[in-house]
Amino acid sequence: MATYVLRRAVTSVGLLVLSSMLIFVVLRLIPGDPTVLKLGGSGTDVDPRAFEALRHELGLDRSLAYQYVHWIDGILHWDFGLSYFSQYPVTTLITDRAGATFQLALVSLLLGLLIAVPAATLGAVWRNRVFDSLLSGGTALGMATPSFVTGIVLIVIFGVKLDLLPTQGYVPFGEDPVESVKTVLLPAVTLAVAIAAPIVLILRSSLDDVASAPYIRTAQGKGLLRRRIVLGHLLPNATIPTLTMVGVIVGDLLGGTVIVEYVFARPGLGSLMVDAVYQRDYEVLQALVLLAAAAFIVTSFIVDLLYGVLDPRLRVRGQEA
Repeated sequence: MATYVLRRAVTSVGLLVLSSMLIFVVLRLIPGDPTVLKLGGSGTDVDPRAFEALRHELGLDRSLAYQYVHWIDGILHWDFGLSYFSQYPVTTLITDRAGATFQLALVSLLLGLLIAVPAATLGAVWRNRVFDSLLSGGTALGMATPSFVTGIVLIVIFGVKLDLLPTQGYVPFGEDPVESVKTVLLPAVTLAVAIAAPIVLILRSSLDDVASAPYIRTAQGKGLLRRRIVLGHLLPNATIPTLTMVGVIVGDLLGGTVIVEYVFARPGLGSLMVDAVYQRDYEVLQALVLLAAAAFIVTSFIVDLLYGVLDPRLRVRGQEA
């Protein structure tokens, strides 16, 4: 097991280093110069001396290799640099907004799992019935509908027509638990719909595959109730393939909150990322993208470890490779 964990850890670190290089280079290929934007010009009416002075102040006149090494050295000391526009430390900007995003990601993931797992399980219990057909239609609709459309519909119904829940803002849970839950509910449900749909699809398919296994036929031959077969044999074995989808969703949650936070005017990392893109704020943008990549890589690493724990055959194959 130690060898298996070490191999996965080395692979994850290598992916993180390659991701940092790719992020650093690609962001500098984006059209637009933060120096020009900060000076408030269009590129042709900017004073050349002011332009060069500002580029030197921001460190943009150095080589890309020097800028990258300087950036990595700062990260190793938990220093992501200063925002080009606000001049606040990037670490402070991320810390101030991380609470809103992490709360939204956690609540939406829990809601998505609470919707998906029981729904897929009931679909396996009540196969070829009305509920199974409704589940298939609901899954297809959930996967086809963009998050911003779901969010707008929820705003119109529960925020405007019924006036039950706030449609924007963020209140820390420690400051006012009731208001905090109210402000996170609509955006969390919006994300939960997008999370639940693919999980239902994968888990439902896995349940059907496991249903043809010999030990399931043996359980059926013993006369066990369908409910007991599903909960005791089908569901535990079908969750292994579903872990991949859950891992992808968890790793992608930081990026997935961008649109939802923007729709609900929620001051989280998503809205900070949108502002950084508009301003070409390299320091903020590359820190946020690296954070999203790190979340995805760490989640994949944890999923690999869970695979090794749940299915020892995969661990043995990984050692042989």
